[in-house]
Amino acid sequence: MKKVNRHFHKGLTTKIGKYQFIKDNKSCFKVVKMCKALEVSKSGFYNWKNRKLSRRKVFNLLLLTEIKQIHTESFEIYGSPKIHKILLSKGYLCNKKLVERLMKITNLRSKTVKKFHPTTTKSNHGKSISPNLLKRNFTSKMPGCVWCSDITYLEINGRWFYLTTIIDLYNREIVGWELSESLETNSLISCLDKAVKLHKPKRNCIFHSDRGIQYASKEFRMKLNDNKMKQSMSRKGDCWDNAVSESFFKTLKSELIRHVKFKSIEEAKKNLFFYIEIFYNRKRIHSTLGFTSPIAFRKLYEKRCA
Repeated sequence: MKKVNRHFHKGLTTKIGKYQFIKDNKSCFKVVKMCKALEVSKSGFYNWKNRKLSRRKVFNLLLLTEIKQIHTESFEIYGSPKIHKILLSKGYLCNKKLVERLMKITNLRSKTVKKFHPTTTKSNHGKSISPNLLKRNFTSKMPGCVWCSDITYLEINGRWFYLTTIIDLYNREIVGWELSESLETNSLISCLDKAVKLHKPKRNCIFHSDRGIQYASKEFRMKLNDNKMKQSMSRKGDCWDNAVSESFFKTLKSELIRHVKFKSIEEAKKNLFFYIEIFYNRKRIHSTLGFTSPIAFRKLYEKRCA
């Protein structure tokens, strides 16, 4: 008991903390001796033990259970703002400060903390450049009218591989993606073919990208022409002209890539499929979409048009 008393007097400890200690250790020590060692009354302990929780504490415990579940289901990606929005959508009337406080108490936090530092694309080739039709207007009135694309690199077992993505600006949905060993135009064309087959873009759909040699190639331009799409390219050295694609890669790397070391391209494809198709497109909420997921936002459009 003397050791217990010394332990508690090393720092400030609340009376409730002492009561909780007694409750947790009553199978090992007598309640009377622990109360004496911790300088609390026996009657006070039993009053605390038998007391019913207030409605506020019950609600906070219920809320905390929901917060933990949402945080886990988001793979520890969501912070208090998004968790608060999801709680509201589930019918929990609470303010953001309460969610922040409960997360702080239980040491829950978003694992994504790095800021967005986009990188520019070097396009030192002699091919013709398409005009910038987008002009940083990253919105669209309906699906299939404006797509944007970019390529980034991933390290897999000590080698560099390349991920191509195509995003529909209406709902930020990843409509096509391709992981390949090289930067050849074939992988970009394969990515476009998949996107067109699954999502059927509108006639004269704008396809925006940087000035990379793959996008400027004759083969890719013919493919866009075959699908009745209009090409748009960013200004030279201006990554912000393709900010939506850059932002997605930042999100992908901070939420997945930095936390996993891929041993094979098959493992990488499996993880990318789960992240993009299962989580990002179907579950991950976006502030620009009114805190809904890309596919949920598209379905709302389809419902309005039905």
